[in-house]
Amino acid sequence: MSHWIWIALTAGCGQMYQAPGAPAPVPPAAAAQPAVVAGPPEMPPAGEPAPESPPDDPAVAARASDDPYAAARPARPARPRSAPRAQSGEAGIWIEAHNRVRAKHCAAPLTWSAKLAQVAQRWAGALRDKGCAFGHSNGSFGENLAAGTSGTLDPTAVVAMWYDEVAQYRFPNGGFSMKTGHFTQVVWRGTTQVGCGKSQCNGMDIWVCEYDPAGNWEGQYRDNVLPVGCR
Repeated sequence: MSHWIWIALTAGCGQMYQAPGAPAPVPPAAAAQPAVVAGPPEMPPAGEPAPESPPDDPAVAARASDDPYAAARPARPARPRSAPRAQSGEAGIWIEAHNRVRAKHCAAPLTWSAKLAQVAQRWAGALRDKGCAFGHSNGSFGENLAAGTSGTLDPTAVVAMWYDEVAQYRFPNGGFSMKTGHFTQVVWRGTTQVGCGKSQCNGMDIWVCEYDPAGNWEGQYRDNVLPVGCR
């Protein structure tokens, strides 16, 4: 029995990976995509300057100075912030797999977004409903896709497959490439959130991950895709 895997990324179609010796399968139809993401996203409008702090109340200052024990009284310790709750289940596996490889490239850990997961699941379902189609949603988020024989992949294997494209990336001056676009989105330093979904169709698993803010912006690779060791 042959097993095959097919992957795709935002701004381009993917490659088909076939087990050695297996007959070449007929891949699902892929929607045509532009070769390069054209330009950076819009910057948010500049906020209003912060208002100046009001002058100290003289009456309050006088009361404080009249307290002979004020200087000796220890300051109240700040209440420690609770650590973010670790993600559990499949979402936790996606987060751990992404953050493990992001750490190699000095990219801050991603957090799980329920909103992005809903977007990803909705698109994975749409691909299934289109008869195992394989193409991008062309939404406002970064997007990585993968598909393969059911049971061939899990979240850890999917992220590892995307990350393995690092071998073909040319630091420090690399840019967008169909051969490395999954990797660059996974480790893109400007991305802060991820959410993923999955569907099944005709013996195939379809995986979708959405990223916010989106990566793979032309002209920003040097700052957002650092080599291992981050030098």
